[in-house]
Amino acid sequence: MTKKHSVIVVPGLGDETRKLELLTSHWQRHGLKPTVYSVRWCDGEVEFQPKLERIIKLIDTLSSKGDTVSLVGISAGGSAVCNAFIKRRNAVHKVINVCGRLRTGNQRGFCSFESRSASSPAFAQSVKLFEKKESSLTNEDRQKIMTVRAMFGDELVPANTTVIRGAYNTQVPTPEHLLSIGAALTVFSRPLIVFLTKE
Repeated sequence: MTKKHSVIVVPGLGDETRKLELLTSHWQRHGLKPTVYSVRWCDGEVEFQPKLERIIKLIDTLSSKGDTVSLVGISAGGSAVCNAFIKRRNAVHKVINVCGRLRTGNQRGFCSFESRSASSPAFAQSVKLFEKKESSLTNEDRQKIMTVRAMFGDELVPANTTVIRGAYNTQVPTPEHLLSIGAALTVFSRPLIVFLTKE
């Protein structure tokens, strides 16, 4: 019997769970089983740690069933899945960050870290935690990670805050944050699917 390949998809601040279910539903044709899991960034729970622990619990549940488990973080979900990977690097097959900020950066104004994380203290903690732990990633870990960013500019997430040295860092040929996310999951999803399914 073939092992199931479960893909935990963590949404961004907008918590677009239903949209992400629709955008990733075609991945099932490639042997992937997406499970959109919202951490509810703006639910009033200001600490990131309980949210991270629930993602880890889901990884453990799926792993205990014998599933292959991969993680895909969308926007704010990117730092969350990278933090979960650091905690369960031996249990996670692959990780993809789609247009997600992974470090604070030094931008000012509208796309500054302070501005973009103002609505969710938990998201701010998630980014800072990964920034602190990023150096613990081994070369082998980095080869399990893919980052995807907008080729023609993302008005919310600066390109230099999304990439990880030594990971597979790629772009979709689109501008704008939401458009690039949608394109990465659908019309330009082939590189993501190949990366997830490759041993």
